[in-house]
Amino acid sequence: MRAGPAAEVPALSTDAMAVAVAMRRLPLRHREVLVLYYVVQLSVEETATQLGVPAGTVKSRLARGRAALARQLGEEQQELRHA
Repeated sequence: MRAGPAAEVPALSTDAMAVAVAMRRLPLRHREVLVLYYVVQLSVEETATQLGVPAGTVKSRLARGRAALARQLGEEQQELRHA
């Protein structure tokens, strides 16, 4: 049990929020490899083992996930400029 006031959680930056929203739009297969590789910092081989897929599949999903994320973030930037 904690004693004292709860620690404040810092607010997410605008960029972090944009990435989080864009990540939610990705298919699960792309989102999971991006999280395991970039957030958990597993290697391609470790990610493949964790997901039970070949390393080549992880590499493909990383490439497609990054491309989809970049497209979504680019579209969001365009929407903000035209708003």
